[in-house]
Amino acid sequence: MYHTPLIHATGNIKRLFKLYLDLYRHRQSLFLMMRRDTLLRIKGTLLGPLWLLAQPLFLLLVYSFVFSGILKISFRPDGGSGDFALYLFAALVPFAALQDGLQRASSSLLENRDLLLKTQIPAIVFPAVASLGTLVQEVIGLFILILTGWLMGYLPGWTLLLLPVIVGLRLLLTFALAPLVAIASVFIKDVGQVLPMLMTALFFTTPIIYPVEMIPPDYRSIIESNPITWLVQAYRSIILDNQWPVDNLLVLGLACLVLLGMTGVLFMRLQHRAKDFL
Repeated sequence: MYHTPLIHATGNIKRLFKLYLDLYRHRQSLFLMMRRDTLLRIKGTLLGPLWLLAQPLFLLLVYSFVFSGILKISFRPDGGSGDFALYLFAALVPFAALQDGLQRASSSLLENRDLLLKTQIPAIVFPAVASLGTLVQEVIGLFILILTGWLMGYLPGWTLLLLPVIVGLRLLLTFALAPLVAIASVFIKDVGQVLPMLMTALFFTTPIIYPVEMIPPDYRSIIESNPITWLVQAYRSIILDNQWPVDNLLVLGLACLVLLGMTGVLFMRLQHRAKDFL
């Protein structure tokens, strides 16, 4: 009787381990579906792979013109519009990848209904495809950012060696949230409508288009406690400032692991019931 909570927790850990072990065993299906989704997004288009960056680049041009050209906002005291564009893009790339991954995860189970019901592919594979598929777009964006920064005098330093770790954290955060969004969308159809609104709110409450120094003191502690703020600041520190972003990254990594476990348990408990709602 007294050991029931411990036995219950042990059972959840075993089932959680099995959930992600099944994902690993179906890794070939995972990568094939990632490849299929990427090719479908550019198939038959004139620009081909360049469309993977069309929206972030368009937003970059618009935000740079409005906030740097018109409002004269700068991330550095002596920075111009070019510097603003780099700092904006360094934050826009990971945020766009996170947003794209969650939006695709919200429809991943519904769009793959036949595969889910008629094959042995585990349900967790589909939000995983949505999460990991964002890596292609992010890598292309980071390559353009680093190359453009180098041409503008932002020479890469040793801190760039930490970039795969930061990208891994962004990927882990997306993958931790994706199963929650995917399973919730099956039971609550409004998730697909609410999620873009939440991401818009998150975008403007994260210092992406403005520096942290512009935030009023009354609100700065709230914005700085946002984990996405830690993430985008880490990208900027590594790529543009040549600084080691150690603050809060360990906390973010641990939080992502805890979140991964919690959403995994929830997904594991609801995945079979979800088939009745598809």
